[in-house]
Amino acid sequence: MRVERSHKASQQEAIRKIDSFLDELMKRDFPGGVVVKEPTKSWSGNTMDFSFKLKKGLMSTRLAGNIQVENGKIIMNSEVPGLIRTFVSEEKISDVIGQQIDSLFADKK
Repeated sequence: MRVERSHKASQQEAIRKIDSFLDELMKRDFPGGVVVKEPTKSWSGNTMDFSFKLKKGLMSTRLAGNIQVENGKIIMNSEVPGLIRTFVSEEKISDVIGQQIDSLFADKK
């Protein structure tokens, strides 16, 4: 899955926002009793590699990918595991992620 969004922040500010957002996301309680386990992230320049396990009951799956922060653009790439696609379409996931990124960079007046 690839999600691209534009932003008007400086590259450093965009990196800070994405970093903070992912920290919060990995601590968040998700609907239906889904929990995040074993979160990792690491930055190399303007690219963050991330990984975490989504767990519900006895079922779990790992989600991993990267987020590249460019001047004026955020690009997220990730493989969505089949287990997740069984319950939620990749299109829906992409739409929700896009909305979250848009909200993160919305002009607040």
